[in-house]
Formats: sequence, structure tokens, C-alpha cells
Amino acid sequence: MRPIERGVNLKLFKEYGDARDDLINQLGAYCSYCEMRIPTPAVEHIQPKSLPNGLELAWDNFLLACNSCNSVKKDKNIDDNNLNNYFWADSDNPFRAFYYEQNRAPQISTSLTDFQQQIAKNTLELTGIDREPLHPKLSKKDRRWKERNEAWDDALSVKEDFKSNSSEEMKNTIIRLAKAKGFWSVWMTVFADDINMRYLLIQEFKGTSQACFDASMQPIHRAGGQI
Repeated sequence: MRPIERGVNLKLFKEYGDARDDLINQLGAYCSYCEMRIPTPAVEHIQPKSLPNGLELAWDNFLLACNSCNSVKKDKNIDDNNLNNYFWADSDNPFRAFYYEQNRAPQISTSLTDFQQQIAKNTLELTGIDREPLHPKLSKKDRRWKERNEAWDDALSVKEDFKSNSSEEMKNTIIRLAKAKGFWSVWMTVFADDINMRYLLIQEFKGTSQACFDASMQPIHRAGGQI
């Protein structure tokens, strides 16, 4: 899951949907949970808008979500008391919590403590991004599994081409394809051994938190976050 910087926005929104363009300008048109690219993502509330907490129109309570992640999360009971039961893209570095493999849903990193692994498990289940074939709740309408695998195939294919052509033009082609397909974590994993490509992926995907990575483009603990 990509760590993001939402930035500051002092606008007063009449409806929460009015924030969508600003969120896309800041974060790109990607789901903040599964990372799928979506032309018209929904404005997603971290803490549900149904709660009487005054956060329905609060910029700091907004993320972007695809239909699948949004519909699974729905109005799950998330408030100040249990907010830390999950890792969040805007306040943690969830890229440290999961690892990615071809033909698999995101997997929980074994480097986490038992306590952190439970939080990671809660996070996967929150929006169903752990759903893969044979998962009892994977529906035919859920495109996340299929499109994540397509991103894997594309990333592996262009990496193979990159071995024989590491020109700047080729690097730009890879970045354009990655941004068009989404699933940032997949591309970061495929190019895990290439510091320069990782740097470009962090730089070129709008809103990626650069402070969540060290000079070698390895994920580090996010200041103020749980991980």
C-alpha cells in the first residue's frame, strides 16, 4: 500500500464530493487502498461520514477509493477509539507492512511484530484487498485481483526489455506505463533491485510520501506513524 501525503487544503467544501478533483490533483487517480488506477475514484472517508463527529467535510478525513474497496469498507465502525487498529496510507508507511508476489493478494510481512501483524490483517480485511481466487467473498465484479495481475505481467515484461535497453527513453516509457496501470507497490517490488527506478516511481506518482524512504529507496518508519 502506497504511503501518501495528502497535503493541506483550506477550502470549505459544501459536499464531500467537491473534494475529488483536489484529491486527484494531489494523489493521482488511484485507490488509496488497493492502488488500482480509476478515472473517477470516490471520495472515501477514513472515519465514516455517518458518525456525528463533524468529519464528513474534513479534508484530513478524505482518501480516494475504487468501488470495490469503498463498498467493502462501507460504514465500518472506525472512530478515534479504534483508528489505530489499522494502518493508513496518509499517516503510516503501510508499504512496510505488506509484501507483493505475482498471483497473490498482498501478504503480511513476517518482519512485523505479532501486534503489528494483527493490525496489518485488520487493514487487509477492512477493504477486502486480501481477496484472491478461492476467497469466499471474492465477487465477479471485483476487478482488483485481475488488474493487479495484469500490472505484474506488464512490469515483468518491461523489466526484461529494460535489461537490453536502459536508456532514459525506456525509463520514461516504464514510468508512463506504471502510472497508466496503477498498483504502485507491484512496480516497486518488480524493480526492487533498481534504486533509480524506485526513485522515479516515488517521484512520479503524485503524493507519494518521500519521507517514508531512505537514500537507498528502502521503506522506513514514518514519523508520527505506527509503522
